[in-house]
Amino acid sequence: LIDEAHRVPLRAEGQYRQFIADCRKANPALRVVGLTATPYRLGGGPVCAPEYIFNEVCYEARVGDLIRDGYLCRLVSKAGIARADLSGVHIRNGEYVGGELERAVNVRSVIDAACDEIVKLCADRKAWLVFCAGVEHAQNVSGALCLRGIAADVVTGDTPARVRDERIAAFKSGALRALVNVNVLSEGFDATHVDAVILMRPTKSAALYYQQCGRAMRLHPGKENALI
Repeated sequence: LIDEAHRVPLRAEGQYRQFIADCRKANPALRVVGLTATPYRLGGGPVCAPEYIFNEVCYEARVGDLIRDGYLCRLVSKAGIARADLSGVHIRNGEYVGGELERAVNVRSVIDAACDEIVKLCADRKAWLVFCAGVEHAQNVSGALCLRGIAADVVTGDTPARVRDERIAAFKSGALRALVNVNVLSEGFDATHVDAVILMRPTKSAALYYQQCGRAMRLHPGKENALI
């Protein structure tokens, strides 16, 4: 039984595949079951296919059904008007090249216009989770929000663990209204009060998009819906 099954490589060798191969030597009748809330892989589409380790979906709880039945929060969406020019950003392994993407989105005029939109659209939202394309981009977005009177801070892969914990705690307590991050809060982060997810990091990955939006799907007292 493998949790977070979307992490298992589709074709390349790795510890998962080596372990499964060794288990099959001991038991040729081995069956492998994977569980995941994100049934997609970057550059590979669905995690299930006849030639993959996971051949078929045997049980599925669809997000739409879970929302309908009251297990997840309803989502509403607004498309941003301020858009970065991505025409010069290349795609590698099914995703935008990171450095090129950050340079394209980390443009002052785009950030200012986007933050004006965010403040307007999220006026009635209590907890904003913002996804950015790089550390400098995140710092600039956080600064722009602060200039507009929004209590905001940043967590990235470079943020020391103690500082990260302090900023997350401040966000969960309500001391921070917006928490801006780079690739650290898209998976496994649980703050049920998040009622706005702001995607300032364009992506080609269905898995990443799904994970980021999922941060707002948890139920919370008084939260009627979440804005994407």
